Amino acid sequence: MVSQEKLNAMKRLRKEFDDLRENPIANIGVSIGLEDEDNIFDWKYTLMGPRDTPYNGGLFNLTIHFPDNYPTKPPEVCFRTPIYHVNINPIKSTEKDTESLGHVCINTLNWWNPEYTMREVINNIYALFYQGNAESPYGIERAKEFQNNRELFNKKVQYFTQKYASIARTEPDDYSKSWDFTYTP
Repeated sequence: MVSQEKLNAMKRLRKEFDDLRENPIANIGVSIGLEDEDNIFDWKYTLMGPRDTPYNGGLFNLTIHFPDNYPTKPPEVCFRTPIYHVNINPIKSTEKDTESLGHVCINTLNWWNPEYTMREVINNIYALFYQGNAESPYGIERAKEFQNNRELFNKKVQYFTQKYASIARTEPDDYSKSWDFTYTP
């Protein structure tokens, strides 16, 4: 038997999903879908890197997993396309209950309010292309680079966007195990 809380989550997720599909966020999303058409709790979303950022020319795939008690608890959002960013986890953890590869760290998710919608979450994730928060980083090295050598940081962003997320890429790769950020210009 499905709990009332899960039924409420399913109803809200269907409403939010249909709204985003019918009224896409202008110039942000390329596509939205479900990992499995019978499971409203697992979404896939593709963002396009903005022209006026070092992420220009990139297509970035994300997965969004919702708990059964959404919106009481926030979704987990992870980039599946490797992305060089100060607030996105570049390391696959082997420990249980730790944030996974590509995990997104933004205030909307960290300080969750059940009144937030996925439209707001996606807008805030998109804002990461324009800014980063070195006060809450994944990796001290990248945070220092972001703060002290933005030119090098942006060169790496462009390099890895071209390597992993270029619109011209024809074959999808499986980056679910590791992201290689060895920089060789």
